[in-house]
Amino acid sequence: MAELRGANSSWTGLTGSDRNRIRETLWRDFGPVCAYCQQGCQVTQPRLASEDEPPSNEESIDHFRPRDQFPDLQFEWLNLVYSCYRCNQEKGRKWPAKDDLSNQLLTAAYHPRYTPIIEYVNPSETVGRRPAHEFFEWDFDSGAVFPSEELDSTEWSVARRTIEDIDLNQERGELDPYHPDHISNQRRYHLYLFLEQLEALEDPSFRNSIISGFRLPTQPYFEFIRSYLRSYSL
Repeated sequence: MAELRGANSSWTGLTGSDRNRIRETLWRDFGPVCAYCQQGCQVTQPRLASEDEPPSNEESIDHFRPRDQFPDLQFEWLNLVYSCYRCNQEKGRKWPAKDDLSNQLLTAAYHPRYTPIIEYVNPSETVGRRPAHEFFEWDFDSGAVFPSEELDSTEWSVARRTIEDIDLNQERGELDPYHPDHISNQRRYHLYLFLEQLEALEDPSFRNSIISGFRLPTQPYFEFIRSYLRSYSL
């Protein structure tokens, strides 16, 4: 990154091959799943500028702190996140400000639990900070994600704002809630697939193999599955 920073005054100056190398390295760091919604990501496909938008689950590079607001961090490795196109677009240039409208609305909607915050849950592991997965818990019947009840008010608010701004339950947009591509339905399908495979096996060694496979960080919705395993002591 130091080499790219030295050769480019801004991120927009990077070549296609530079971006590909960065994506490939992030793929190795994060696994082939979006760091925000955890759906599996498709490899970026070449397309003309005139062509339609990429598929919602195509891989992309997100700047955790937006580069227009934090230009000094645009080449900072720990500020780069492997994400799907949908989450990248949902997050876009958003970054919480203490007195912004979203903080005001969430304060009113979740009083007295919510407190105005200026941060999102960072999907990158950072020494001294709570791991990203500890901010969330799941409803296994609906596939929805919520802030963990074990958080203090500030951390709970950071989790809530992250869910709302990146639309991690896909409550906005054009997809019908029952559409198979809806994120919540994808999570539920992945859980059902996991349970079906378990039920089909009687050999404990094979069962353990299935459980281990679904808990790999490179597995779509792996934290959803891990949470289920913890809840039911499997």
